[in-house]
Amino acid sequence: MPDIKDPELYSVFKDLLAENWSDLSDAVVSDAKHALSKSTEDKAGKEVVTNVFRAALAVEEFGGILNTLKMEIDDSIGMSGEVF
Repeated sequence: MPDIKDPELYSVFKDLLAENWSDLSDAVVSDAKHALSKSTEDKAGKEVVTNVFRAALAVEEFGGILNTLKMEIDDSIGMSGEVF
């Protein structure tokens, strides 16, 4: 575990690690944006949380893209679940 001294950043870090990254909650995203927008002396902690938050957002977006591609492939080969 990284040494995050700022209590708000540490709380956001724990929330991000506990969150399902395929579907981030609005509350966690809002808390992360708020914590990262404030000034702090814990530069290393802020960098860690920034990187974790960026990774979580990227995973969520990539998962959405994969799901969309899967649905398009299923539709093109007739795997839409329709019974004929």
